Amino acid sequence: MKFIKLLSIVFFLVASISSCKKDNDNPPVTPASIEGVWVGKFGNGNAAPSSFFSFNFKANGVLEELTQTGEVKGVGTWDIENNLIDGYTINILAPVGNKYSVIGSYNASVKKILGNWGFGNSVTDGGMWEMAKK
Repeated sequence: MKFIKLLSIVFFLVASISSCKKDNDNPPVTPASIEGVWVGKFGNGNAAPSSFFSFNFKANGVLEELTQTGEVKGVGTWDIENNLIDGYTINILAPVGNKYSVIGSYNASVKKILGNWGFGNSVTDGGMWEMAKK
């Protein structure tokens, strides 16, 4: 009797797990849907994003960091692979020599790119960032 009871519990669990439908909160992002100006915030370390941050994702993988007035502050490159948006070594125009990198993923439920940034070629040792399309 215990065996039949245990078998029915296992069958119920397998049936309930296999019948669950997963919603995709992060549909694939295409270059055409990402291109344009995005505005948001970044944070340092574990701090919540609170400082102004803006990118202009341009055609052919050109990435510009913008100031609050829309002036180009830094330049780099970007691409999308496996639904991840990579920004490679963004060079700040002044002072010369400051570089950072970003990685992010578009979250359809909040309509934002959420990601991490880091110093130089790292994408993990700087902090978090978030942006919404302008």
